Amino acid sequence: MNKLFNNRGLTLVEVIITLAILGAVICPLMNLLVLSQKINSIGENEYSVIQTAQYYMEETRAVSEIDTGVFFYNSDEMCYERIIQNVLDDCNARIRIIPGSYGLRYIEVDILMNEEVINSLMGSIIID
Repeated sequence: MNKLFNNRGLTLVEVIITLAILGAVICPLMNLLVLSQKINSIGENEYSVIQTAQYYMEETRAVSEIDTGVFFYNSDEMCYERIIQNVLDDCNARIRIIPGSYGLRYIEVDILMNEEVINSLMGSIIID
C-alpha cells in the first residue's frame, strides 16, 4: 500500500499529463463561451430593433390626426409615409399609414438596413 502513495510529490510527467487533460477540457468550454457571447449580442440587436419598431408604432397610434408636416403623401402607393434616418446603427425606420374604410388606417412600421426590411410591425388606428 505504501508504494501507491509516496510523499515525495508529483513527477514532471504527472504534471504535464494533468495540464494536458485540463487544456483538453477547458478549450471547448472557452469556445462555448465565445459562441454564447455572439448569440447574446445578436439577441440584443434584435431586441433593440423590435423595441424601436414598437416605439414608432405607439408614437403613430397616439396621434389623433395625420400630421402632414411629418408625413408626406405617397401617391404611388396611396399612403402617408415617414422616413426616419439613423434610428439605430445604420438603420432607418419607415412608417406608412394606409387608408382603410370607415376611418380605419393601417400602420406599417419597417426597420430598414441598407434598404432591406429587417423587422416589420403592423397595426391599425381609427382616425375620423
